[in-house]
This record gives sequence, C-alpha cells and structure tokens, in this order.
Amino acid sequence: MKVVITGGLGFIGQNLARWLRGRDNSIELVAIDWRTGTSHQEHALFDVVVNTCFANEETLPLYKDVDAVIHLAACTTVQESIHDPHRTFENNVEKTERMLEYARINAPNIHFVFSSTGGAIIGEHDGEIHEEIAARPISPYGASKLAIEGLMSAYQGSFNLRCVSLRFSNVYGPYSGHKDSVVAAFCKSYIESGTLQINGDGRQTRDYVYVDDICRAIEVVILKKGQGLYQLGTGVGTSILELIDVFQNIDPDRQIEKIFVAPLSGEVRHNVTNCSRIEKELGFTPTIKLQDGVKATMKWFQKTNTKR
Repeated sequence: MKVVITGGLGFIGQNLARWLRGRDNSIELVAIDWRTGTSHQEHALFDVVVNTCFANEETLPLYKDVDAVIHLAACTTVQESIHDPHRTFENNVEKTERMLEYARINAPNIHFVFSSTGGAIIGEHDGEIHEEIAARPISPYGASKLAIEGLMSAYQGSFNLRCVSLRFSNVYGPYSGHKDSVVAAFCKSYIESGTLQINGDGRQTRDYVYVDDICRAIEVVILKKGQGLYQLGTGVGTSILELIDVFQNIDPDRQIEKIFVAPLSGEVRHNVTNCSRIEKELGFTPTIKLQDGVKATMKWFQKTNTKR
C-alpha cells in the first residue's frame, strides 16, 4: 500500500506515520510538508519527504498511483483565519480543489481522506454534534473546512471520486511542540511556570481526543474504504477548568496558578461529539481516557524540554 500524507511532518502526520509503520512496516509513506528544519528522525519515518506546498505543479504528480491521500495540511486555527481570512481560504479551499481536480483526471481510484473539524463547522450548538446538524460556521476557518466538504461531495457525486471527511474534535498528544492548541499550550506553560492562561470563564467545553485514537480511526477508514462524513471524538465534553484539574492531578503537590483573560472571538462555546455513525458503520470507538492521554502528552513534553 502507498499512502501520501500532506502535512506529514506536522503533529498528526508524525503520529500517523509512526502508527502506520508500527502496524505494517511494508507500507510506502510519502510526506508533503512546507516545514523545514525538521529532524532526521522525523524524515526517517517516510520513504519520501517533499518540502513544498501540497498543491503545486511539482507536487500534484505524487498523487498518481497511490492508494490513499491523507490530507492534513491546512491553515489550522480559528484566530489565524480571523486575522487573514483570504489566506485561509486560498490555502485550504483553492489548493484542495487543485488536488481533487488532479485526482479526477489522473488518479480516479484514489481514496481521499480529509481532516475536517466538527465544532468550527457547526458553530454554536448546545448538545452533541452529529453529522445531520446544519452547519453554521462562525469563523473563516470553519467556513473553509465546510467549503472543502462541499467540493468533496461534488467530486464524489459527479465523478465517483472516493472521499471521506473526518471531523476531528480537539486532538492532542505527543509531537505537538509547535502547536498552540489548549493541551499543548497548557503542557508548555505548566512545565515553564506552572501558570495556565484561561480565555474567558473556563466553563467552555471541548471534546479532547488523543492522537492515537485519531490514527487508529484513519487506519480503519483506509482499510474499510470509508466514504462520506464522520464525526470523530470521544463523546465527552470537558471544560477548561476540568482540564486544569486533570493537570493538577498529575502532580498534586504542585500549585497551578490560573490567569483569566478575555475570551477569543470566533470560538464556539461548547463542542461535544456524537461518534455513533463511525462506530456503527466502521466499528471504531475511541479508547484513550483524557487523564491517561494528558499524562502521556505531558511526559513527552517533559522529555523534550529536558533535551533542550
């Protein structure tokens, strides 16, 4: 099997490569990523690493004669999209359309697996998020992901291109040192100062899913040739204040200082995922509890910090 991972040198890409290598060492892995300055160990996970944009003329031929493309590369944050919505649309939507159009003409048998998002696409919603809820994104980031899902639906419906959209909830885990997502930011702040910054009142909830569960879900989708749309999380909502309690329980003797600042614009208040569709249709259920996942993530950050 040959798999191309866009954003392969990023957080989820690195974990996914390690996961797939551990399951089948004969798999051929290609990483496409603009990031430079990465280590030999990161590159060694792949048979080929191409440091460039995932949709330029040099890159597109790499999608020919592959079994699956795992499309992780994107402008990935709400705040980045609010600061520069045009760049987010150009990078996420226009470039992905180039990939789909190339596949339509040159690689019609490809399996296109897209990393989407649940909360940012749906917008404000009380209760569990599932695939049947009408999407009302409140940020350019969420709108860009929804636009890509629309393109994929069109290419599947009109050209029979096999596409699947996985709406990730809040993914966390090792190899996220360059990320500013909540768990990664908390790990870095906890190690450096024991001070954790809270945007708003801390009662906003997120569905935190450990990266190994994400990797296993992607593997299941590839092997079972999943198509369509799946929400992917744990089904458990955790407030920021509850997440801080998880950090406190890792080291009960260390006092955590909480600093409250203004809430961020464009961020949804609550995000809890209903994962029943992927469980029913593909047999996938998450297994990693938040306490265990945060402890493993913290251990990686501490080890990485020690090496500096």
